[in-house]
Amino acid sequence: MENTLKKTAYVSLTVLAASGLTFIAPAVSQTNTADAKAKAITIKVGVMTMNDEDKAEWKVISQYAKKHGNVKLRFVQFTDYSQPNRALADGDIDINAFQHYYFLDNWNKENNANLKPIAKTVIAPLRLYTKKNYKSVKDLPKNAQIAIPNDATNEGRSLVALQTAGLIKLKKGVKLATPSDITSNPKNIKIVLVEASQTARSLGSVDAAFVNNTFVPAAGLKFNSAIYVEPVNKASRKWINVIAARPNYKQNKSKYAAYKEIIKGYHEKKIKRLIKKYSGGTSLAAWDIKLK
Repeated sequence: MENTLKKTAYVSLTVLAASGLTFIAPAVSQTNTADAKAKAITIKVGVMTMNDEDKAEWKVISQYAKKHGNVKLRFVQFTDYSQPNRALADGDIDINAFQHYYFLDNWNKENNANLKPIAKTVIAPLRLYTKKNYKSVKDLPKNAQIAIPNDATNEGRSLVALQTAGLIKLKKGVKLATPSDITSNPKNIKIVLVEASQTARSLGSVDAAFVNNTFVPAAGLKFNSAIYVEPVNKASRKWINVIAARPNYKQNKSKYAAYKEIIKGYHEKKIKRLIKKYSGGTSLAAWDIKLK
């Protein structure tokens, strides 16, 4: 019931703002109050289940948006990567922040959609973890089982990382590699496809697993304990995470103004410090990064 009331209040506010109605107040102070109320807006942000880093960063962003644009953020949390873009396309949320360029591009192609990246956030190199006594990828034995995310983009990204690590070779020119594109596998590595949020849990039954940074803290893993880290270079642009919106996001002027304040808040120096603090330097602020 409370959510229904909030939604009703939000819709009413949007209708008033869009209608252009003007109220004549008997005093300047009352006019200012009416103007302030007219400018207030709630933006629903789709995110994955938030860890401590996410909570700390979005708290700062929320405070900035509230102070500078009278914008209130309402967070909608999702449990797997298949959900936030569909919610955005369906209008259930206003923006989302969980994916990199490549994932967004691929989702658009597969779903005949045109969601737009409107700001860069972070870049988080993939990391390979193990709970066995391996110190590096060189220690992985023959027939080792490696779990990788089963969504198309992270699957392909993980396989490219395994190639970069020297464990396999892939067909040339393949944009989204699958295990069938492996052309050389000297150690006969066994690829185990797992939903991205579950790769960490699979560590009890496999030799190693790629775990997206989103799920590292909740799994009780330490960022610096990875036995392999995906390199960051000029080829990494497609792995930069973004804030995404619907293709017509500029048409609603009040929401567009709110998005700008959210982006400004995200690009504050405080956020850069929080990214470094919580990730131990393993994630990088991507809005001003120079890839070489």
